Amino acid sequence: MANEPLYPGKTIGLIGLGHNGGALIAAVKRAGYRVAVYVDHSMPETTRAADLTMVANYRAKDTLKEFAMSCDAILYPTATVDAVVLEYLAKFTSVPQGANALEICQDRLMERAFLDQLNVNVAPYVTVISLDDVYQSIDAIGYPALLKPIQRGLGEKSMRIERQTDISRAADFIDTGTYLLESWIDHTNEYTMVAATNDQDTKLFPLTELVLDDHRKLVEVKTPAAVPDDMLGEMKRITNNVAKNLQYHGVFTVNFYVTSNGNLYVKGIQPALSVIGNVFDNTATISQEEQFLRSVTGRPLRQPVITQPGLMMVVRQAQREAVYRQWLLKDNWQFQFFLNDKHDDDPLSLAGFVWVTGLDSQDKLQNQVDDTEVWTNELPSEAGGDTLTGDPLLDLATDHDDDQAEPQDN
Repeated sequence: MANEPLYPGKTIGLIGLGHNGGALIAAVKRAGYRVAVYVDHSMPETTRAADLTMVANYRAKDTLKEFAMSCDAILYPTATVDAVVLEYLAKFTSVPQGANALEICQDRLMERAFLDQLNVNVAPYVTVISLDDVYQSIDAIGYPALLKPIQRGLGEKSMRIERQTDISRAADFIDTGTYLLESWIDHTNEYTMVAATNDQDTKLFPLTELVLDDHRKLVEVKTPAAVPDDMLGEMKRITNNVAKNLQYHGVFTVNFYVTSNGNLYVKGIQPALSVIGNVFDNTATISQEEQFLRSVTGRPLRQPVITQPGLMMVVRQAQREAVYRQWLLKDNWQFQFFLNDKHDDDPLSLAGFVWVTGLDSQDKLQNQVDDTEVWTNELPSEAGGDTLTGDPLLDLATDHDDDQAEPQDN
């Protein structure tokens, strides 16, 4: 990981853009840098402000090398580019974030081992490679349980096992590779701590609370989240400890859930910008993109401070027309709609965000949202939604399944 300051006027490369790509490109340009972008599919609406755009497979060694040689440093704004790609790019230019955090978080078993070393609560788990292993391990794990691929990736599905008869349905699901069989911990709340770190310092954003629908789709993000002081202190301690041991520069998240009797569990880590962090665009003194740039270019980190309580509502394609009506009515709402690079007919895909602020309490903000009934009407569910579940945070990282493998010569 390079420690040299990256002064304005240099060229920053971005590889693997998601829905935050446009905002990050704008932030990099405002800070006085040139921007080069590498994507594996054309994204003209997102990349049009970049100084250089390269479209090629993430396995194309020659093109990756050409991209690296044109950049003074390369950043990954999402956790969807395989760590081996970053290791290859680091042979030719600086990768300030490093690849260690990606290696850990893209492998669920490595992530669990990392968290075990930090002595934090995670759901009980075992590794399995066959249906027989599931049958033999399920009594120790208990029902319900989740069957997850070891390698975390876009478009993946986790199978929920409610009873023994469900296991036979996993025959096709567990056909190859190693899987994690993990206890499903019933919980009442989910939270995310967003933080930025470098060699000298770590700064925490205010705690956020997540609201998910019955199909595990993200509906809203609240900040600041209200939790008991001792629980907030433990969340901060864990997040600072992750930063200390992750060997990473940049913005990351630690995701938590809490049971009805107040037990705190760590769900996972994401070493990248997140959809969750967008809530701070209109509620805090600094955005996650600006803090991200500080952490990787050598500038001191700024302490984020909440300027007003807020909700960030996730807008799906099926809700777009209803939200347009609120666009005409609400003077305390801020809106962002995505100009899709391709026509998207999926009613569940991400269409934009709405920030609801300007009132003196979250209860009043929530009542205002609920009164519109935009987010109380049930969305269509995915096929097999009662058995298969995706990662609600990863699902929003990008709308494209990356072909992730070791770089190959063109």
